[in-house]
Amino acid sequence: MAGTVIIGCADQSLAYDLRSQLSEVGDLEVLAVAESTTELVARVVEREPNIVLVHDRLGPEPMHQVVRELTLRRPASVSLVVAGEADPEVLAQAMDAGARGVLSYPFSFAEVQQRVSNALDWSARLREFLVDRSDSAGGHRALVLALSGAKGGVGVTTVATHLAWDVRRELPDRKVLLVDLDLEKGDVSSVLEARHRTSVADLAKVADDLSLRTVADAVYEHESGIHLLLPPEDVRDAGFVTPQAIRQIVGLVRQQYDLVVVDVGARVTPVQAAVVEIADEVVVITTPDLVSIRGLRRNVGWWEQLAVRKPDAVHVVLNKHARADEIQPDTVQRLSPSPVLDVAIADQGRRLEQSTNSRSPEYMTDAQWWQALRGIGKTLGVGRRETSEAGEGEEPARRSRARRRRGDDDEGAVAMEFISVLPWVLLMAMGLLQLVVAGLTFVWTGYAASAAADATALRENPTRVLDAARDRVPDTMRDTVRVESDVTTGRVQVTANVPLLAPGLRSTPWEMTIDRQVVVEP
Repeated sequence: MAGTVIIGCADQSLAYDLRSQLSEVGDLEVLAVAESTTELVARVVEREPNIVLVHDRLGPEPMHQVVRELTLRRPASVSLVVAGEADPEVLAQAMDAGARGVLSYPFSFAEVQQRVSNALDWSARLREFLVDRSDSAGGHRALVLALSGAKGGVGVTTVATHLAWDVRRELPDRKVLLVDLDLEKGDVSSVLEARHRTSVADLAKVADDLSLRTVADAVYEHESGIHLLLPPEDVRDAGFVTPQAIRQIVGLVRQQYDLVVVDVGARVTPVQAAVVEIADEVVVITTPDLVSIRGLRRNVGWWEQLAVRKPDAVHVVLNKHARADEIQPDTVQRLSPSPVLDVAIADQGRRLEQSTNSRSPEYMTDAQWWQALRGIGKTLGVGRRETSEAGEGEEPARRSRARRRRGDDDEGAVAMEFISVLPWVLLMAMGLLQLVVAGLTFVWTGYAASAAADATALRENPTRVLDAARDRVPDTMRDTVRVESDVTTGRVQVTANVPLLAPGLRSTPWEMTIDRQVVVEP
């Protein structure tokens, strides 16, 4: 007999007794001992043991709820309840949730051996069944990806919808489900055209009696091949969607799809927290502004307080990024409580307008947008087919048209006229070039001021503040950049000389001065 075990028990003496009993049963390996329900679920999902021992006093989640979640997420991991004088009703709920037996303490070697042997046999049968089913279906257990927003309007729905649409386009053999769980303000049906009669609320009403047929009836299949599970049209039905119901729904759809993308909105609610807890990957979309970053820190902090997700288990994606932003990705990385993905989504401006208005993602033709989404998917483990971008053939050079020559007299007149106006043309060109250089100096000085303000907000020393400002201008202008800060007013002033005609020639006596307000984060 051989197998693996994970113990969920906060009582160290009881956990030690369990390990001693298991060491005498046979060839069993204890992979981990979890001291909370959150840690237990994470360990089981990661390691997929044969047996899970759940102490009836383990918290903070109720025992039967944890057993149900483990049964849905890892059906081949058999749960056994470890109990003393537990309430019979609590044990009955655990058995109804999927537990396969009870170990009563003080432990009896014969009882432990029998329960563990039966659990190992049951786990082996389940694994064989799941492997056969996976091979026959040609798929695997779904990856559940939850996308949330740091605040409203950061582009969660657009990113989630286009990500699911692109996976389906690149991998047509994959089954993709897009779930809109922003129950009051869901906009997936505004980005993808969908006429649905049933919703996630209809599934929640019969959550205790869910079946594959019930889910199939509630899901809307879009013409692109994406399956959609949308919020109710009547807001009064949103109350039927409870954390327990959504756990059961997600647990069932895991078995039917290869990828489940869930738009959980920007508000931290019990339903959203339930999805964040059971999802394989959680992504928060933010934008490069302090309001969004504060919202990011608030939401991630609340998830940690609710013990549903630790900050280091959350991914942050920067959306609507532009070089002119005051807050750049390196600043976001310093202020974010969670790791920020290296892939940032550039600001698309109005390029998304046509695809959004027509509710057709295929009208979005910007290659940079799709490359960013595929980079995010690759980082999160979303399987994508490597696609080689075929280069477009260069257009054939246009043939120059033959022009008739003018007479010698006309050519001579034109040449004399050109020579006479050439100095004035050169002067005008130099003047326009100097205006362009002055405008560029203004832009560079603005970048330098923003960088100095960010460095000051992070409490850097004056030398690092000056270096941060000089790094944002051309190398030939670095020596002309000066930084002054006023602590009383909380402002930073950056001054730079305007180059003569081109950076590197020499500086003019003219100066550009830009002020920035310093916002110091707590």
